[in-house]
Amino acid sequence: MHKKNLDLTEGVIWKTLIIFTLPILAGNFFQHLYTAADAVIVGKFTGKEGLAAIDSVISLLKLPINFFSGLSAGAAIIISQLFGAKKTKDLFDALHTSIGLTLILGIGLSIIGVLISSLLLLVMGVPKDIFEMTLSYVRIYFAGMGVSLFYNIGSGILRAMGNSKTPFYALIVSSALNVILDLIFIGIFNWGIGGAALATVVSQLISALIILFALIKKTAYCPLELTTIKINRLASIKITRLGLPIGIQSAFFPIANMIIQAKVNGTGTVNIAAWALCGKLDFLIWILLEAMTSSLAAFVAQNYGAKKYDRITGVVRSGLIMSGILIGSICVVLYFWNVPLGKLFINAKDYEVLIISERLMQLLAPFYTIFVLTEIFSAVIHATGETFKPMLMILIGVCVTRILWVILFVPINPVIEMIVLAFPISWTLTSIIFTVYYFFYRKKIC
Repeated sequence: MHKKNLDLTEGVIWKTLIIFTLPILAGNFFQHLYTAADAVIVGKFTGKEGLAAIDSVISLLKLPINFFSGLSAGAAIIISQLFGAKKTKDLFDALHTSIGLTLILGIGLSIIGVLISSLLLLVMGVPKDIFEMTLSYVRIYFAGMGVSLFYNIGSGILRAMGNSKTPFYALIVSSALNVILDLIFIGIFNWGIGGAALATVVSQLISALIILFALIKKTAYCPLELTTIKINRLASIKITRLGLPIGIQSAFFPIANMIIQAKVNGTGTVNIAAWALCGKLDFLIWILLEAMTSSLAAFVAQNYGAKKYDRITGVVRSGLIMSGILIGSICVVLYFWNVPLGKLFINAKDYEVLIISERLMQLLAPFYTIFVLTEIFSAVIHATGETFKPMLMILIGVCVTRILWVILFVPINPVIEMIVLAFPISWTLTSIIFTVYYFFYRKKIC
């Protein structure tokens, strides 16, 4: 087995989990540095209008990414289980089918996204004063989305086979390049937020090329062979069966959030910018959860494939403890010190934005830790091959709840605090549902 591939079926659970998770966490941090760099540079050079323009469509751009990430998760589950079971032939078919599907979907998505960008912004209710700059950002972002999809599937495959370091190295390079290009395209060339989108696409292209090289040259157990990429019928059926529910679940997150964002957009540019600032402040929470759930999924799937069920309980316990401590600590910082942190992202003259974001952050901060239960339990259940029931629980607990809140309760008092309250309510309800379900489900897998 290649030295970069970590066998998650062996070793002390908590130590192995930490070793595997740290590169994913660091990689997620650098990946989100794309958005943070855009926010800081755009905010400083274009003011609150540029910041609001990007955030007014962030849920829109997340929709296709989230859907494809769900399909990628289905592929990663299968690859992790086959890697743990050491079924080389089936692993080879699953890997090459995943890459083939990605190439087809990536090209199609880029073409369709560019063609309907203007219509999508009209549906989103983007204000007229930022419509044109937002349109340029969205078109460029969609044009390069195929590159982003390839990185997602490639890094997911590497992690599924125990290699969490190479995706991290790729993101270090691309993140540094993204910041440099932001400064050149926006600060020197004055290309505005279109320059920010172009910087992101170019830097993601570099990370995708690094991942491609690793899949071909650095995966001795089952390397990618470009000449043999094809769609294996059985592998594609398995990937779709597992990945489609996760994709639907992931896609409905931004759909529900787009409805909320449309309501926020209707309250004015200042509130849009304040809500955008909240998204920049809480990014550490989401990259921590993403890193932990990614590593837990790979860990559980490998052990499930190897039929080492006793290790699953241990990794769930370790994941809950580590996530609770880390995210709880960040919540305290966000509650008490969100204003000083917010000044890193906006000009001093936009003080009204800081005041509004402070109120929103203090509303949200106490509830982030509760959502840890949903993220971890759903990741563990997915890794065992059960994806349909978790999809239903997410759709009801998160998406339906948020939509009903906006429709039934926001009209009573249509202020931004009332709109944002949809998040803690849905987090709490969904975590209760998943905790109860996992209590019974674990008896089947452990």
